[in-house]
Amino acid sequence: MNTKIYLNNLASFLIFTTLLLSNELLFAQTTYSANALSYCAANGRSTYYEYIDYFAIGNIARTSGAEPAGYFDGSALSTDVMVGSKNAITYSHANPRGGYVENWQFFVDWNGDGDFIDVGEKALTAVTYTTGNYTDSILIPANAKPGQTRIRVIMSSNLYPFPKPCGSYKYGEVEDYTVNIIPSTLCNESYEPNNAFLKSKSIPINTKILSQISTSKDNDWFLFNNTASAPNINITLTSLPLDYNIQLFDSAGTLIKTSANGGTADETIVYNTFTTGIWKVRVYGSGGAFSNTQCYTLQASVSATPNAISTSFNITNKLTALESLALENSHNTSILTIYPNPAINYITLKFNYNHNESVQILIYDLSGHLVMQKRKDVISGNNDVQYNIEKLAAGFYHLKILGQYDELIGKLVVK
Repeated sequence: MNTKIYLNNLASFLIFTTLLLSNELLFAQTTYSANALSYCAANGRSTYYEYIDYFAIGNIARTSGAEPAGYFDGSALSTDVMVGSKNAITYSHANPRGGYVENWQFFVDWNGDGDFIDVGEKALTAVTYTTGNYTDSILIPANAKPGQTRIRVIMSSNLYPFPKPCGSYKYGEVEDYTVNIIPSTLCNESYEPNNAFLKSKSIPINTKILSQISTSKDNDWFLFNNTASAPNINITLTSLPLDYNIQLFDSAGTLIKTSANGGTADETIVYNTFTTGIWKVRVYGSGGAFSNTQCYTLQASVSATPNAISTSFNITNKLTALESLALENSHNTSILTIYPNPAINYITLKFNYNHNESVQILIYDLSGHLVMQKRKDVISGNNDVQYNIEKLAAGFYHLKILGQYDELIGKLVVK
């Protein structure tokens, strides 16, 4: 009788143990498959004097007021970033009770292990002195783990040391968002043929694309649309292997703005506008620069909020008094010579053109505004065109001859 009770109790114990182990295994499998990471808490205890009022990276752009607990969980908001790419971030603070200097830290969990303490996971530090947007960039390291991970934005009072990524501190605010890390891939010219204005290829807005300038004669043309609800334009050209430039045109072919920084510096065009429709972007190598193995990254973004405009010129304005520059056209087969240069009343444009057609002769100031234009019939072959410029003020200008198939660009100095 005692043996039977013992065996029954033993069987019950084994059944209970099996069920317990099964539940534990089920829980472990569920937790793993969900891949849910629990990040440490962080917040500013008071937003009375300062708080984050704007943050943007990629498709994330959030304007906000003070968060009640000094923390905002924006992990449901995400954007794609690519390994090896530089990604612009924009941020600003509010000081409802006076102007204060603020410390900023941007942490990214690059290896996806649920913390911000690994080497390089403090991706950026910055200081803001006034309200208004500030822009920096974050480089996605080569060892970043593909997939979704957390980016933590910490803004704190400059009166205290930079706080750690976890825990509570006195004045400021913390915001969390999600970035989706995409592996870097080899690229090619998948948008070809797009080497002329009329061959522009459509690209999605607010999305990074990869392509190449593969020969010294290559130009890449792209088109995108803005809308009444998101009219403001921001074009970025990043991850440059060589000295590349960008230009923004309207649908009629009028040059709106140029960004031509030196070397491999990022290029940016900001154009806040109420005009909507089709816009075109030209990417080209300065002086015939090209790489048939390395790609550039282009993004055409539109937004409802006007973009902050840099105070620095995007257009190169260092011209010598006696220069007579000639730049190659979109096919790099024609040369434009402007003389005299510098000029006072009249200039002569000497160039070889590939077609018989009516072209526009357009003159822009250094801010990209169209200040003079005329239409002229040209022939296939050598052309000499006189242009009256006596109404132009002394200064530096960009001159463009634009046809249906070709364009020539030069620089002009007016005395």
